[in-house]
Amino acid sequence: MKHPHTLLAIAIASLSSAALADVTLYGSIDETLESVSARGAANSAQNIGQTTRINSNSTFIGFKGSEDLGNGLKAIWQVENSIALDTGAGNFATRDSFVGLTSPSMGMLQLGLLTSSARAMGGIYDINKAATGIGLSAALLGKLGNFAITDPALKTQAAGQIGQFDNRLRNSVQYTTPTFSHFSASALYSAGENSSGPRAYNANLGVKYDNGSLYAGLAYTRSTTGVDDSATLSTSAFRRVDDLRAAAIYRFSANTRIGVIYDRTEGDLTQAGAKLYGNRSLKQSVWYVNGSLGIGANGRLIAQYGQAGKLSGGSSSLADSGKAQHYELGYEHDLSKRTLVKVLYSEIRNNSAAKYDFAIGSIGGVAAGADPKGFAVGLRHSF
Repeated sequence: MKHPHTLLAIAIASLSSAALADVTLYGSIDETLESVSARGAANSAQNIGQTTRINSNSTFIGFKGSEDLGNGLKAIWQVENSIALDTGAGNFATRDSFVGLTSPSMGMLQLGLLTSSARAMGGIYDINKAATGIGLSAALLGKLGNFAITDPALKTQAAGQIGQFDNRLRNSVQYTTPTFSHFSASALYSAGENSSGPRAYNANLGVKYDNGSLYAGLAYTRSTTGVDDSATLSTSAFRRVDDLRAAAIYRFSANTRIGVIYDRTEGDLTQAGAKLYGNRSLKQSVWYVNGSLGIGANGRLIAQYGQAGKLSGGSSSLADSGKAQHYELGYEHDLSKRTLVKVLYSEIRNNSAAKYDFAIGSIGGVAAGADPKGFAVGLRHSF
């Protein structure tokens, strides 16, 4: 006869197995060996010399699951965690993490840390596998010449060199419609949750069409700081920033495609901000074009070019602080359905007053006029 403790252990193990039956463990490990620099600064003492490093890009591990509630309705959940294998650092639930409901006829409702339609569009458009690495197009998009990621209030909604329109949004609720004739739409609201002080919020609307070959998307986002018009510069120079983004992609095959994205950002300034920058608003347009060419059954050449235009609406001295060009050329080769090797070169050519840096794998401390450059070779495995 088995000991009661043994029977209890078997029962608990059986219950645990049943509870975990609908849980999926997944993720990606993406590591690159890189050589980066940022030279050409207006002040040569601020140049950053050649540095060799390991970059973990968008390495992560995730857990997700669902429960069938009947009549096509499901409860869904997901928790994703960033991991830096090069340093051993990691953070829990720092990527898309949510709970929600989904139905083929009613759409999907999510609550948590979420990706907006603007961020999703940037990821679909970007030419790099999984939209990561030093070639990522978010380097220039939606930043208002980097003011939107350095402002005291707005930078809390950003993530380093990734602006708030390409970052996941906290405290969010999002509804996504069912797909009708390849069309779908979404609406997101992100609450500031401040009981006192500035009460910021983000709101996003998006629509997309995707028939497999042709993708087209349009997204509008408003990001507010919650400050009033009399706020000091130490609080924020902006009352809000609006972003309109459009993208189109045509896929000739699995490895060959072309794409274009356009981003128009406008910042509404406080009285102190208007005094500092010379007007009540700042505006900027950014665009990218990219393409990939299949080489054999498993390889592809990738190329991307982007241009950030001058800042308009402010003083003439500010105009050139927004201007930059971004170049990328690389090759990706699938060793299997889950593993690829890659090599790429990425360069941002900043105007003498601009300070753009790589969005993922940023160098840090890029001075005005310095040009971030990087060569990377790496391996990505998904599971």
